[in-house]
Amino acid sequence: MTIPLWLQLLASALLVAAVLWYMFRLPPAGDTLVGLAPFMALASVWLGVFAALAAGLLWLVRHADSWVALSFLLLDPAALGAGILVLWIHRGRRADPAQMQRIQAMVGIGLGIASVIVGYVYVLSHKAPFTPVGM
Repeated sequence: MTIPLWLQLLASALLVAAVLWYMFRLPPAGDTLVGLAPFMALASVWLGVFAALAAGLLWLVRHADSWVALSFLLLDPAALGAGILVLWIHRGRRADPAQMQRIQAMVGIGLGIASVIVGYVYVLSHKAPFTPVGM
């Protein structure tokens, strides 16, 4: 029995939404992870920039399948995950450094989402439906 693609996408989106909802409902952990936030905020922005560049290069390289895998499996989740982790660490804080790191995290998340959109547009416009990567 195969599950339709639209149902798989809906299930994965609902799973991500449930995890994020639960994650932000957890009580604050105090100051245990605050030292990690500056590095993660900066990493989120740079990973977002690299993800956007990799997604833009899909139209320029001859064999883009390896770039698609690199973008979708490494750069996009890393940029989004680092940004969400910074927002999670600084939830409830109103200090100036926390605000600046929140802005960096939002930029990284925005670049990661833009990279995902550009990557999906490339895949949908250049690959036949249900064709595995590499063919």
